[in-house]
Amino acid sequence: MSKFALQNIEAVRGNQTFEKLVVDGIAPFDTFENKLESKYLKNLHKIYFYMEEVAKNRSLPNTKFKDITPKKEIVKEYEFKDGDLRVYGISKFGGKIIIIGGYKNQQKKDYRRFRSLKEQYLKQESQNTKCNEKRRTPKK
Repeated sequence: MSKFALQNIEAVRGNQTFEKLVVDGIAPFDTFENKLESKYLKNLHKIYFYMEEVAKNRSLPNTKFKDITPKKEIVKEYEFKDGDLRVYGISKFGGKIIIIGGYKNQQKKDYRRFRSLKEQYLKQESQNTKCNEKRRTPKK
């Protein structure tokens, strides 16, 4: 089973915190960003701008920031987009967690990977919460 952690995204500041998911010591979003071709850097800078706008509780049009949560899903899912780039994240108390980045022409594959990582992370968080609750419960 993978080990998950969160790391603050320093480039995004506002009322909401933005963190990226780290899986076994590697952030999938960093891997995406590091492999990005230079022709997409302008799009990525715009996406960072959109993230900062959301962090400051400003609204954006659906063409830039969109709720992509499937019906009956509890944890909200979001997509930031500019041009052919997509960045996928979820809501958390007080902010967002960025999970992966991808391209428009790979959306179906990216959705599967994004949702798989999301489910694995949430499962680990649920198990951690249960363990912490057991530790706090006084013995009779």
